[in-house]
Amino acid sequence: MATNLIDELDAVEKKSLGLTLDIGALEGLKKMPVDVFEGVYLGEAHEDALILCLDVRNFSSFLCSHKDGTVFRLITEFTSNLLSCINQFGYGCSYYKLLGDGAIVIWDKASGDTISEALFIFDSYTAFLNEDLFRPYEKIALAGALVSDKVFKYEISAELSELKYRDYVGYGINLACRLQNLAGANELVLNEALAVPGGVPFRVNAVPKLQKDLLLLKGIKEGDRKRVLFYDR
Repeated sequence: MATNLIDELDAVEKKSLGLTLDIGALEGLKKMPVDVFEGVYLGEAHEDALILCLDVRNFSSFLCSHKDGTVFRLITEFTSNLLSCINQFGYGCSYYKLLGDGAIVIWDKASGDTISEALFIFDSYTAFLNEDLFRPYEKIALAGALVSDKVFKYEISAELSELKYRDYVGYGINLACRLQNLAGANELVLNEALAVPGGVPFRVNAVPKLQKDLLLLKGIKEGDRKRVLFYDR
C-alpha cells in the first residue's frame, strides 16, 4: 500500500468513522505503539538512545487500601495528565508507551535538547503530582530512571486490519527498567553514560544497602554496577 490509509479516506468516510485528524494528530500517531499501516516495515538500531522509565512508588499498597472508585479516578487522571505532559514537553521524543502505573518514553538520540526534555518532563510532572494529584495520599510518589544506551526499533503489521505495531527492545530499556527500582520517591536514577562533563547534574549515593541492591540487579553489565547515581536538581 503506497499511501497512508488516512490519505485515502474522503471527507464522507472520515466523518462516518468519527475521524478528525490534523498534522499534529498524525505526528502524534508516529510516537504511539499503534499506527496505520503504510506498507513499510521498519527496523533501526539506535546506539545512544535516551530512555526515561517512570513508575509510581507504593502503588500496590494504594490499590489494597483504597476503594475502587478512588483507584480508578487516580490512575485515569495520572495517565491522562502524564500523556499531556509528554505530548507538550517531549516534542522531540520518538515513542512513548504506558505501563500501568508508569510509562517509558524514548528519544532516538541522547543530546542536550533531548536530555533537557526528559528532565523537564520528570521535574514538572513530579511537581504537579506532589502539589495536586498525589497530595491527599502521602505514601505514593513518582520515581524513575533516565539512561542512554542502545535500543532497536521495529514494526510489525497485521495487514488485514490495516494497522501496524511499533515497539523498542534492547539493553537500554532493560537497564532503565531495572535501575528505576533503586529510586525512592521523587528520585531519578541515571546511568554512567549520562554522568559526564556537561551532562546531567548528578550525585553519588554510597549507602551500602543501595550499593548492594545495585549489585543484585539482574541483566545489567558490570560497568553499570559501579555506583548508584541520582539526578541532582
